[in-house]
Parts: sequence; structure tokens; C-alpha cells
Amino acid sequence: MLLLYSVVVFAQDEKGLDILEADSTWLKEIIKFPLSFAQDINYKGYEDLRFAKNWSKPEGSEFFTYAFVWNINLTEMPTKIMLEANMKLYYDGLMTAVNKDANLAVPESIMNFKEKATTNKSLPAFTGEMKVYDSFFTKKVITLFADVETIYCKAQNKYLILFRVSSLDFENSIWKKLLNVTLIKNACMISY
Repeated sequence: MLLLYSVVVFAQDEKGLDILEADSTWLKEIIKFPLSFAQDINYKGYEDLRFAKNWSKPEGSEFFTYAFVWNINLTEMPTKIMLEANMKLYYDGLMTAVNKDANLAVPESIMNFKEKATTNKSLPAFTGEMKVYDSFFTKKVITLFADVETIYCKAQNKYLILFRVSSLDFENSIWKKLLNVTLIKNACMISY
């Protein structure tokens, strides 16, 4: 069961776009920008996603656990404000598109990101808590925890943004698995 069901046209026939590495049990998907469910996220490129095997089981130890990287035409350094705005558009659009209850107005997402202290100020990293309505499984507002890395591709003059997300807090052992979802060595060389 993939995150986006039939909400978007899947680009499963796209070869050579994988830039994430994960355990072979993780499901994968590639979605082109502009995103059908979030047209106001104004980039060109794609997102490469990996889902923990049991990500769709609310009672499980991997619920809503996945990673994705945006390989897009992002030339400006990502900021807290940029992340919060784009993640709000992303989750509000996604959950509205998936919602099947015509009588329900999906509650707006609330984003709260903080910049991590890093030794490299030119590559900001962030943590976040996102309050998101779950139109897929629980039909309730859930908290998603996010760890975000930025990677600058000098030759291409672009940033990659790697998101690791889970409904389980940062103390949970799932984060050891999530941190093992990484970019391939030549990720910057893969064009969008």
C-alpha cells in the first residue's frame, strides 16, 4: 500500500531516478513535480520516497515512517520558513486529496521546524514536529516528527532536501532504521 494511492500519476517507469538507499523491505515510489496534490509547491524535479514495510499499520512499530528526498530546481539555501511553508502545502494538499469524507473539511496542518546546531552553516539541518490530519488510516490529527538534511550540489548549483519522517518520536528505535536511509554516493549527478 503506497502513500499516495491513486492521487497522482506514478512515475514507476522512470529509470535511473532512485537516489535513496534503504533496506530491501522498504517500499519505493517516485513522484514528479509539480505535485498533483500540491500545485503551489513551485518546483521542477521529483521526489524519491521510501516507506517502512509496516508504515500503514497504526498499531505497529513503523507507523507513518518514511523518507523522501526532493531532487528539484532549488538553488537557494533551504530555511525554516521555506520548509514550514512547503510542508504545510504538501500535507494539506495530500490529506485533502486522499480524504473521502465529503462532509469533512480537513484540518490545516501545523508546522514547527527548528534549525539544528551544525558545524557547517552552509548546509542547514532541521528537526520538526508536524500536526497533520491523517486521511489515510486513523482519520485523526497525528504528530509527525521530521529530521531534515540539506545537501548542496555545487556543480549543479542545487540543493537536495532529505526528509526522514515518523509518527514515532525521536527516542524511538525506528529512528535508527530511518537514519540508515541515505542518499546514493552520486546523488548530485542524477538530474531531474
